[in-house]
Amino acid sequence: MIDIDKELMAYFRELSPTERRDMLKKMTDEGSLDAEAQELCQRLYDERYRDEKHPDKLIDRWIFKLVYLPGMFRKSRFFKGGIKREKEALLKDLHLSNPEALSEAEATILYWEYRNAAKRYLSTCDSPDYANSFFGLKKSGPEDKKLKACEDIWMASEGFANMVGEEERLGLWCEALYDELLQYDQSLKTAFAEMKHKRL
Repeated sequence: MIDIDKELMAYFRELSPTERRDMLKKMTDEGSLDAEAQELCQRLYDERYRDEKHPDKLIDRWIFKLVYLPGMFRKSRFFKGGIKREKEALLKDLHLSNPEALSEAEATILYWEYRNAAKRYLSTCDSPDYANSFFGLKKSGPEDKKLKACEDIWMASEGFANMVGEEERLGLWCEALYDELLQYDQSLKTAFAEMKHKRL
């Protein structure tokens, strides 16, 4: 990993896609990013948020991944044919088909972009409906929400990587999601470590 300056770090910690767009444009206009960093940040922004069919709207494809990967993990026995396709699509979308070819700068930018997606996902986990059970009739408390968030992040990272045998190629993704989970709540370290014993 390489060190990044405060302005670029602020970009990676910002959750609003529109704010991020403006911050990236400002850094580009001012020339505060080197060519490699600017090109990759812009490419990741466009791939993650832009909708060619509706250019006036912004979506978040990586949030979608953090939503459906846990679901795919839970129901993997029903989707054996689709797991391989999803694995290859995920590796391609995350720029991890050939991670050993990444430069140190590329790996650093990808790592922080993954953390941004995880941070945005985790920011939704305090919502009133998150982790409720029995069709929403049983309301979840703060601890229930934290454990559910931990489980979701584990299934979207280490759980999925282990299931498809891609621990090495998905290593950077797994590292980033784990680090962001502990930034969200350091006390979840033990719960995360215990997930593999419950699920595999």
